[in-house]
Amino acid sequence: MNNRALPAHIAIVGGGPVALAAATAFAQALRGVAVTLVPTPVPEAALADRWPLALPSAHAMLARLGCPPDLLLARGVAVPRAASRFLDWSIDGAPWLVADEPVPGAGTAALHQLWLRAGTPIPFHALHPASVAAEAGGVAAGAEVALHLEAARLSRALASLARQGGVVVAAAPLLDVLRADGEVAAVKLADGGRVTADLFVDATGPARLLATAAGFEEWRDSVPCDRVTIETIACTGALLDSYRATDTGWVADWPGARVTAGPDGGVAITPGRLAEAIRGNVLALGEAAVQPGPLGRAGFTLALAQIALALELLPTGHDTPLLAGEYNRRAGQRADRMRDFLAAHYHGGGRRGPGAVPPSLVPILEQFRRRGSVPAADEDCVERDAWIAVLLGQGLRPERADPIALGIPPDVARRDILDRATRLRTAYGKPRS
Repeated sequence: MNNRALPAHIAIVGGGPVALAAATAFAQALRGVAVTLVPTPVPEAALADRWPLALPSAHAMLARLGCPPDLLLARGVAVPRAASRFLDWSIDGAPWLVADEPVPGAGTAALHQLWLRAGTPIPFHALHPASVAAEAGGVAAGAEVALHLEAARLSRALASLARQGGVVVAAAPLLDVLRADGEVAAVKLADGGRVTADLFVDATGPARLLATAAGFEEWRDSVPCDRVTIETIACTGALLDSYRATDTGWVADWPGARVTAGPDGGVAITPGRLAEAIRGNVLALGEAAVQPGPLGRAGFTLALAQIALALELLPTGHDTPLLAGEYNRRAGQRADRMRDFLAAHYHGGGRRGPGAVPPSLVPILEQFRRRGSVPAADEDCVERDAWIAVLLGQGLRPERADPIALGIPPDVARRDILDRATRLRTAYGKPRS
């Protein structure tokens, strides 16, 4: 905790799980600080609020809020997602999977390096328990899966926790934002009332009703997805999200939804982020700060990471410009790292999309092309093994063999890989059609 004065009053504006999670977190962490939630409608393009997904990296923040994954699963608020399947997305058209947890160890050599050394036709995902089990309709023992969260049930759970934490919900929804000297002076409610605060949190999604859009960095070239159509269907509880590339974009199946991403129809999406998520007395959270788009459903995980960072630094006033700058730096790095991961799906060697490779992705791709490794980053919501699975799945192969793997005879590596794949098929069964 920083040794300084805290804001007396925080006002959070928004109507979905991101706003409720922020209100709950601030109320729980900052005892004695008044927290008011000002409700607003959830925009159609607010995918983090409408289709929230929590990667394993976000589970600790969920538990901190009072929503541990086991409880969410037991009460039907969440269903597990163990992996994502990609079809017609590679150079040769072969399907590939990305699991939501790290691959198991392979002794001295990394598993993907051992697989490359073996040179077998067995797909890399056939060596990952989470992927094999998910294809067979089960969950691997001990696997930490991502959580597909049912938005309405999650909102009710978070609303209850917010009330228990002392959050006050405004009597009427937002009507207008009153500004003075370049900052938010107050928010006007539909019943004529006003809410003033030391810190305003914009959790209104891409509408950004409080945060200024100045300095918004668009990612259209890196993550080409202009529009998305989401059709609600019966939730099958499938353990796999499925993405199929098309000539104009892709089509996906999520639990409870059929999704079409392309240039026509549906809801407009503008991937990108604010250069400064906190400016003056306004902190933008969730898709008000960064809109990653629908591929991978990363928005809610990023929002929880932003909340955790805000609680760590508490960049809540004009007396803390250094903390505000540090928040903007780290939140920006995390958003950009997610952009690069998503861009790798379009520019990682498979079916290329339009646009340019972001400069920060270039060294990642080059290092993988040369050595088969992915450089680590401090601010990353995605497991490094997921990066490797995405690049291998699209057909990218390193030019140089791993020195440790070179010490393993190819026939020994092949026997090891075959044995691993056989044991997993025996343990979890054949893939379901």
